[in-house]
Amino acid sequence: MTCPRTEDLSAYADQALPARRQAALRQHLLGCPACRQQLDALQALRQQLRALPSPTLGFDLAAQLQDRLPRRPPRPRRVGWSLPNWLPAGVATGAALVSGLWLGGLLLGTGAAISTTAVTTGTAMARVFDPVPPGGLCAAAEICRLPRNLP
Repeated sequence: MTCPRTEDLSAYADQALPARRQAALRQHLLGCPACRQQLDALQALRQQLRALPSPTLGFDLAAQLQDRLPRRPPRPRRVGWSLPNWLPAGVATGAALVSGLWLGGLLLGTGAAISTTAVTTGTAMARVFDPVPPGGLCAAAEICRLPRNLP
């Protein structure tokens, strides 16, 4: 096995490695004096850092910052379906549907629904099948002059 990285040795000292990796590293340390020396140095450094005094502040910084923040009451969370929340979306959807049907009727030239007698006799033909569809632009003047009621 090749020598582990310093990060792996540090994780081994902190017992932060998975069990399988920790066992493999323990086996490596038994046969590698260089890695054992490096592990001893890491553990000594850890002990020295823990021995350092922890300075205390003369004041509570968190409390001072909390005092400067504006106090806002928490917003109540709404759960479930509520009519005032969905009403604008419903009105907008209904208006879009109605205007789409109305504009579609205008484009077809009927302005209203096609009567059932016209459909059964076959005399009604939707203008959608014209050479220039409703709302389309004419590519040539002779196409635009075609009669609208084809047999």
